[in-house]
Amino acid sequence: MRLFIYLFLFLSVTVTTAHARMNVPVEAFTFDFNIDTSRLGRYKEEKIFKTTEILQTIFTSQEFKDRILGHRYKGRKRFARNEGLSNFEIYEKILQGMEKLHPIENNAMDIELAMYTDNDSIVLGYTNPSTKKIWMNTKYFNRNSPAQVAATLMHEWLHKLGFGHEKERSEDRKYTVPYAIGYIVRDIAREMNEDDR
Repeated sequence: MRLFIYLFLFLSVTVTTAHARMNVPVEAFTFDFNIDTSRLGRYKEEKIFKTTEILQTIFTSQEFKDRILGHRYKGRKRFARNEGLSNFEIYEKILQGMEKLHPIENNAMDIELAMYTDNDSIVLGYTNPSTKKIWMNTKYFNRNSPAQVAATLMHEWLHKLGFGHEKERSEDRKYTVPYAIGYIVRDIAREMNEDDR
């Protein structure tokens, strides 16, 4: 009888997990991270490799999809400065991986990472849609966990997809696509205990 109960529980968990994963599109599982780290050095390359592993796990999770689709701004399911897109269309745009610089749907993040140092700045990184580069401040990169770097990388890459936010701090800025989805990545990574890596 006990064996039957254990078998039933195992099958229930397996079926539930399989059902949840069926709701995540195939594109989440085939998504690729083409990140050029050739000028960073071994330590930074290893941290980016761990960062990429975290992002791959997050992209394939039901939680990532649900949090994007369920994001609310001013009482409605939407993001601030959403380029006229619904939450579902934003999720699809992420999985398409179509950067403004090379507008081809290739189901990938295509970027080149570069480092700079500004010890007086509170800026973690920056980019613009006219280049493949994302610059990260070594002051934060060196001391942040791969999970924290994943959130920053996601934020900056979303600029590559054409999403923006106000330069000055405002109440709405945290609801913009780069900030809100960066926070989603950060929170899921923390729930996965990825801050400990």
